[in-house]
Amino acid sequence: MTMRKRKFIRFRLHVPVKWMMRRPARKLAKNSRDYAGWQVRRWSLYRLRFSWARFFEEFGSAVCLLCLAALSFLLISHFVFQSVQVLGPSMYPTLANTNYYWLNRFAYMLGDPHPGDIVALRDPSGRGFDVKRIIATPTQSIYISHGRVYVNGKLMREPYLPYRELTFAYDLQSEDEYFCLGTNQFFVMGDNRGNSCDSRSFGPITRGAILGRLIQ
Repeated sequence: MTMRKRKFIRFRLHVPVKWMMRRPARKLAKNSRDYAGWQVRRWSLYRLRFSWARFFEEFGSAVCLLCLAALSFLLISHFVFQSVQVLGPSMYPTLANTNYYWLNRFAYMLGDPHPGDIVALRDPSGRGFDVKRIIATPTQSIYISHGRVYVNGKLMREPYLPYRELTFAYDLQSEDEYFCLGTNQFFVMGDNRGNSCDSRSFGPITRGAILGRLIQ
């Protein structure tokens, strides 16, 4: 066999071997690409599912926050702060007619009302609610004489009244009026003494009738 023929045989043997070695490599690469694509699709689906879960999680959190905010508003507006409209001129000039004010209902949960506090109370006549000023507290005495108010025998200083405003008994035929409070009674009056229906007419009120203190 000549040298030229041997070279031709070697070339013919070499080429098929080379292509046979390439085929498994191609198949492996193809499988690798398919696996990589499957991994990408799987990761995309997982990310999509995770996004929906995150959406519902955020949506649930927002709904919970809204519910808590509404519940807090209801609790605060009914048990802590409440808007109150003053109707009538009985508290003029301290409070104007038809104006709105805040009522602090938490003010007397830990303490008792004091003289001079402006409070909202249930009208003893059952006609609704009133806004008055506390003049005297339990076990004190009130004496109204010649346009002046005396608490426990001492003249009461009332700088919130209009200039030269006098306080008279509700019964115009009586010049003097005397009240003695019990252990759970309060005496209230309006600042507009000549145009106010208060304890001079319906008598002292109980502690349970006081709803809270007004914030000016």
